[in-house]
Amino acid sequence: MLFLAGCAGFSAFLVVSDGRLLLSVTVSPGFADPIHFPGGHVQFTAAGSFNMAPMMENPMADVMWTVDRPAFSTAPESGHATISPNGMAQCAVGFIGTVQVIATAAANPNQTLSQNNQVVGTARLNCP
Repeated sequence: MLFLAGCAGFSAFLVVSDGRLLLSVTVSPGFADPIHFPGGHVQFTAAGSFNMAPMMENPMADVMWTVDRPAFSTAPESGHATISPNGMAQCAVGFIGTVQVIATAAANPNQTLSQNNQVVGTARLNCP
């Protein structure tokens, strides 16, 4: 559905989806200590909850993974841990502490993932 709004010479397009929308993202495991995983690599997965059938998608395929910073942040990466495009995380050598693993997916799956079209889920990775 597409609406056109105008006021005092200003017009804007507002796109309203009448389809399936992502409501929440859950990241598993919610907390991981790499010493309990083969080679210190932790496989994270994201599951999505939607407003229409199918209500769940597990695992979600189109997820942007980041560590310690939101998907569209311009802040430099901390270097404390890395995560691959498929959710495989690993602590940096020598880093001790906990990092946040962030999974970002499009709220409206029919549109491109963007700062205005996103739902975020998080987990923690405890680095030895």
